[in-house]
Amino acid sequence: MPSTKTRIAIVGGGVAGLVVARHIVARPETYSLILFEQTDNIGGTWVYTDETEMNKNGLPVHSSMYKNLRTNLPKEIMQIPDFPFDDEEGPSFVHHSVIRKYLLDYTAHFNLLPHIKLGTVVNHVEPETLSNGQVIWMVTYMDLATGVETRKIFDAVVLCNGHYTVGTVPHIPGIESFKGATLHSHQYRKPEDFADKNVCILGASWSGIDICLEVTKYARKVYLSHNLSKQLDSKMGKNVEQRAGIEQIRGNTFIFQDETSAQIDVLIYCTGYDFTYPFVSLKVEIRTEDNHVEPIYKHLIHMDWKNLFFMGLPAIVIPFPMFHIQAQYILGIMEGKIKLPSSNQMREEYEKEKQMLLDQCIALRHINKMCDRQWAYYEELAKAAGCPGFRPVVKKIYDYSNQMRQQDFTTYKNYQYRIVDDENFAVSCCKPC
Repeated sequence: MPSTKTRIAIVGGGVAGLVVARHIVARPETYSLILFEQTDNIGGTWVYTDETEMNKNGLPVHSSMYKNLRTNLPKEIMQIPDFPFDDEEGPSFVHHSVIRKYLLDYTAHFNLLPHIKLGTVVNHVEPETLSNGQVIWMVTYMDLATGVETRKIFDAVVLCNGHYTVGTVPHIPGIESFKGATLHSHQYRKPEDFADKNVCILGASWSGIDICLEVTKYARKVYLSHNLSKQLDSKMGKNVEQRAGIEQIRGNTFIFQDETSAQIDVLIYCTGYDFTYPFVSLKVEIRTEDNHVEPIYKHLIHMDWKNLFFMGLPAIVIPFPMFHIQAQYILGIMEGKIKLPSSNQMREEYEKEKQMLLDQCIALRHINKMCDRQWAYYEELAKAAGCPGFRPVVKKIYDYSNQMRQQDFTTYKNYQYRIVDDENFAVSCCKPC
């Protein structure tokens, strides 16, 4: 007899894909699952490689991980709620290899590997509406080792293909005349490559500042160019100068919007990433302009195709535990416990919220940056899904560590956090600051 299980496809074996898989696998009587991962490893962007352009299969290198990266959130609040880190006494801001091992352990603990197809690229995802109104999905995928292509039907698709692969590179007038080296943070791996260079880093968000702090130890001079409303007050290297955005380039002379100039050898774009879903059928409307994905409800559900889910859209969040809640929200929808509004109602609600944010002078490209809005978002989803939300102590540690970061970019990762109970935490300096 045909299976009565709900067939779910997950595209991408990074953190989001693994967390969704963990919750699906826990209900074997209800769901069947295939998770497709185009590389030979699970872990997504947490898998370090020296490669920066194409991998052995001729596909773009997925990971943007650089050699010395340490987390910018304490592991005590970064961990997935039902799978704590085993090293409770170690540092809070850990090297990326620790996260990679954590994800491997998570995968083993919840026995996810039997449901994962490694080395398998998804080429096409297309919806089909049956005569009874049910929407199914035809997923076409290829085994990269054999070249064999397969088509399979699913009842729902969860897109977890990541957001750190295709770098956003804004056009700068005169860039064609620049004789130096250019790269995006996606291609950045180690700071020694910039020894004795004058480096301009464009962008002062998380990666821009992190890479600036690394490069300054080797470069002759680092110019941190950004369009923030005011200069950053935090301490940085003595050879770092903040400049306004780049107005134009004339050869190796960079002219900034504050009318200053500098001679530059290397330009590093730390200008964010594009959301891309090239394998999704044109039947599915997806707009990704200006770092913004529409039409998506609750940063998660396609408004026209309610069994197509998008993970990883919110930024400036605590991603791992957020995925944990989002996964349970998705299954609540699949099981009928959460009733979604009509497509028109979702659009009306979304447009109202969007306009409210625009009226607050939040640019469209920054709407996905949740910041203080993240806490209400977690609470809303958790309540609807009937699962625990974030403990109050998580927000307290998040706010405190951010405060320490704003005071001094160079030392905030030296602090060690310990959760005492749901409300309280302890903090200490684990090495001289």
